[in-house]
Amino acid sequence: MVNNKKYVIGISCFYHDSSACLFVDGKLAYACEEEKFTGIKHDDRFPSNSINYIFNMYGIGYDDVSAVCFYEDPNLKRERIKNNYNLSKTFHFMRSMFRFNSNQKILSKELKKFTNSEIFYSKHHDSHLYYSAFSSDFKKSVVVSIDGVGETDSATIGVYDGQNIKSISIGEYPNSLGLFYSAMTAFLGFRPNEGEYKVMGLSAYGSYKKYIEPLRDLVKFEDGKIICNMDYFTWNKSHNTMFSSKLYKLLDVLPRIPDSELTSEYTDIACAVQKVYEELLFEILNHYSEIYEDIENICLGGGCAYNGLANGKIYENTKFKHIWIPPSPSDAGSSVGACINYIVNELGVKPTIPKTPFIGPTFNVTKSYKKKLRDSGVIYLEDDSLYKLIARELYRGKVIGWYRDEIEFGARALGNRSILADPSKPNMKERINKLIKKREGFRPFAPMVTKERQHEFFNMVDDIPYMNQVVTVKEEFRDKLPSITHVDGSARVQTVYKDNQIHRLLREFEKISSIPILLNTSFNIKDKTMVLTPEQAIQTLRDTDMDILVLQNILIFNNKK
Repeated sequence: MVNNKKYVIGISCFYHDSSACLFVDGKLAYACEEEKFTGIKHDDRFPSNSINYIFNMYGIGYDDVSAVCFYEDPNLKRERIKNNYNLSKTFHFMRSMFRFNSNQKILSKELKKFTNSEIFYSKHHDSHLYYSAFSSDFKKSVVVSIDGVGETDSATIGVYDGQNIKSISIGEYPNSLGLFYSAMTAFLGFRPNEGEYKVMGLSAYGSYKKYIEPLRDLVKFEDGKIICNMDYFTWNKSHNTMFSSKLYKLLDVLPRIPDSELTSEYTDIACAVQKVYEELLFEILNHYSEIYEDIENICLGGGCAYNGLANGKIYENTKFKHIWIPPSPSDAGSSVGACINYIVNELGVKPTIPKTPFIGPTFNVTKSYKKKLRDSGVIYLEDDSLYKLIARELYRGKVIGWYRDEIEFGARALGNRSILADPSKPNMKERINKLIKKREGFRPFAPMVTKERQHEFFNMVDDIPYMNQVVTVKEEFRDKLPSITHVDGSARVQTVYKDNQIHRLLREFEKISSIPILLNTSFNIKDKTMVLTPEQAIQTLRDTDMDILVLQNILIFNNKK
């Protein structure tokens, strides 16, 4: 039988969070980060494992792929590296060029395997913009992409008209709002491209007043462009540091040593960094809302779109009334955006993007899998009994590992690879941070809530299906929901629809507790990636203080306890 389907593969790699995706006849069918296969956080290597999964899952090979779309333009990136050399003339250039050339050899070798495929290179920020805009329901929107750096740009903005996008640059390397935030993340003793969310969580514990003025002078928005004071930063000159000694002289504080005490100076700096980021973001959005005054919708892309704390404040600080952010707005999602760019501009059709994050790998866990476990602490339940029993166990204070069906695409656990708990238990945040996630105690946890009752508990405007906005918990519920309410009264909410199976568990929990809310965090421990396979889920259960693992319909009780 002849297979007439049109397969298009998207690839993102060589910076961080590499991924691959598959479109079948213009519809997104699969997307997954390479790190979920390798267990290496933010794995930047060519996504061989993710592509091999596509081949195995869909029964296709290299010759069946009509097009391969890469998330950025290598020629423009080479231009940026050369231009940076003309400015700095340092060893940094030689190392950057060596790494770029090495990666290009790998890319060329891998792409040659697709013998019948058209090769399409999407500009970096176009990949972000197309993914964000075309995954939304908006017929017209302003679209913004802000991250560390693409090829030569660090930020772009444009207009989506339902058919295409016209955009302009608003930040040129080395000027970058994203790299400013990453540099300050490093100053605070966390890893750039990983620890930014820690800075967000930490900011609630400090005051911005002492450090706000000097930090404001480091990054500005002038004449439609982001401008950084590069006297204080070295990301264009060094692979080892992102800031110069002038920065700690300016702040009169030494950089924090990783894992050392978080004193008030560092919490105050975190608060000021977040404040400066928000001020610049709102200034940019307000500037362009005047230009595009008839557009009330905004789509966000790029790594900075993970700054949920700022995202949730857009409504009250700008003229935009509706916000959309896809489940994976950073570089991982760019494999999808590159394909959308190709399908729209080369094939002339509008792609279909399913309204679900559950488009990653799945593993066969049937009733027969129970025999492999050979464990007396294992039972199998049909759905009706399963949801009722787990709801009761959650109400009793148990911590549940929840593993079902396809893994989520993106950094957030949204109901298929989650650790769940009762948000009303006062000690639950401390217990999960210390004994299960094994991470810093200041880190907050997010609530998932049914769409039907979300506005009763949280001050929200739009639905937030992908947990990418921080909102406030209504005052009357802050004491009743202590484990998901941050110290500033906020929470990073997930709206749960009826078509998400976790909705059923929320309803069962609601029957017992009267609250359709659960504490939800990703199924992993500190410095580990989200569990992909059933075996990884079982090992995580054994390695932690978790009480029960739900492995599809199989319940495994922690026999250490």
